[in-house]
Amino acid sequence: MPEEFRKEKPPTFDGDVKKAEEDEAWLLGMKKLFRIHDYSENMKARVTSYILKGKVDKWWEDLKNTRVITKKDLTREEFENLFREKYLYER
Repeated sequence: MPEEFRKEKPPTFDGDVKKAEEDEAWLLGMKKLFRIHDYSENMKARVTSYILKGKVDKWWEDLKNTRVITKKDLTREEFENLFREKYLYER
């Protein structure tokens, strides 16, 4: 993760939330942080996936392996769509 972004102390996400609004709030928080950093869409996806913790990190690793998702190809929008599919629409 880029050092300047690390200094912002981005919120981690572990999936232990009780409401879908909390999932959406985490995504919004990430979008706000990216507004002040000029990263490529791919770097945004890589940084976002880097700060996943616990069961969400395991879900992401499993998903990457089963769908053959490569970090160099993934955009932030694609990551968000996969995240929403799992954590917002599956509830």
